[in-house]
Amino acid sequence: MTQGAPQSLTDRLLHGLGRALMARRSVRLQVALALTAIAVSTALRFALDRALPPGFPFLTFFPAVMLTLVFASLRAGLAVGVACGLIAWYFFIEPLNSVAITSGAVLALGFYSLIIATDVIFITAAGRALELRAAAERRASGLAHARSLMFSELQHRISNNLSTVAALLRLQSQQVSDETARQALVASQTRIRSISLLQRRLHSPDMQTLDAADYLREVLHDVVQVAGAGDVALEVQADSLPLPHDTAVPLGLIASELVMNAIEHGAPAQGPTRIDVSLAVAPAARDGRVAAVLTITDGGPGLPEGFDLEATDSLGLIVARQFATALNGALSLARGTTGGTVARLDFLIDPLSPMTGPPTSI
Repeated sequence: MTQGAPQSLTDRLLHGLGRALMARRSVRLQVALALTAIAVSTALRFALDRALPPGFPFLTFFPAVMLTLVFASLRAGLAVGVACGLIAWYFFIEPLNSVAITSGAVLALGFYSLIIATDVIFITAAGRALELRAAAERRASGLAHARSLMFSELQHRISNNLSTVAALLRLQSQQVSDETARQALVASQTRIRSISLLQRRLHSPDMQTLDAADYLREVLHDVVQVAGAGDVALEVQADSLPLPHDTAVPLGLIASELVMNAIEHGAPAQGPTRIDVSLAVAPAARDGRVAAVLTITDGGPGLPEGFDLEATDSLGLIVARQFATALNGALSLARGTTGGTVARLDFLIDPLSPMTGPPTSI
């Protein structure tokens, strides 16, 4: 049963019976329930005696035994079964008001004993099964909790290690006099910190898919913060798209590299650096695959004359181009119609597998 889903009357009834079978009651309460069951079932049988045809000496006693087995205990149920059997034998089996042993009495009592024994076996087995299930659920819950703790600790350590490497690169860059080498170290530091934040945001033991719109907003705002750029206006408009982890990783890295490239090269002569990010998602095709387009636009001076993405020596663009192949996509850069640079990633998302399931909101 999914948490939060409405339960039917049958589900609630079965759940209540299960709790009743597993409950532990005091001896005093068991005795009270047993005596009540004997008294009520006997009074009801006497009340129905004239209305019932011959041959139903145990009619009201079967429910009394079953209810006592469920709501009291096995011992109480057996006691009620014996007491009700003697009462029925004495008052309702020929010859009446006697415990004479006749063939009819033996047959009736044998039939009664068989049914009571069957009830005892099945109810006891059901209670044992519920106890085993509850124990298994407790073990599974403990293992899941331990797994979650270990997973969180692992991700925390990985992110901390990446942050440590980024800090070491920052210290190293402060001691490098060559401006080109220093910029390379700063760029590497920014990428590592971005991956560290991506690691924290993405990986969760309970999250099998995530929504691309929310994911891109969080990751790219982290990138702007990590890059340490001054005045950057980042606007993200994205359609909802469920992403499995193996797709979210390359998409997040590509978007991060393109935004960092826009921060570095897309600053206008005056005013803030404006970066517009959009994700347009097409309807799913017949094979279940979904086509999407990621566009990142800046308002900078635009691409230099003769720019060739295939021949560029920019590490960030090389990384983005390589990761685009993991998304069955293609990356392109062009000059915008009103200036600036437009980076476009056309990619395909394979249909979610049955193990992945529907998208999970974040």
